[in-house]
Amino acid sequence: MSKDKHPHRLVINEEGKKQAERAAALLRLNSWPEALSLGADLVAEHAEASVDGGRTEIIYCTPHVHNLVKSNPDFIEALCEEGVVEWLTPLVLTKTHNKPHANP
Repeated sequence: MSKDKHPHRLVINEEGKKQAERAAALLRLNSWPEALSLGADLVAEHAEASVDGGRTEIIYCTPHVHNLVKSNPDFIEALCEEGVVEWLTPLVLTKTHNKPHANP
């Protein structure tokens, strides 16, 4: 990556810094600027998925689930076909109701 010829600055207020610090702490990042960088990456990824009229929705999930979705696009697409969710819903609900819940 080449160096910028002109430095760039980003100025945020104290409230913005506090939000970035909280995000960095919750995500176990090294610093609040890293949280801002991650946020910019997520916005860029969302924007790229929206190009040419693509519809996107922001979904929050664990890194494990994110990797499963990214690694298995054909499987995820098949799950999203009409009728599949309706067919699977009773099975999934039965499994989740029978699963013992851990105490925090």
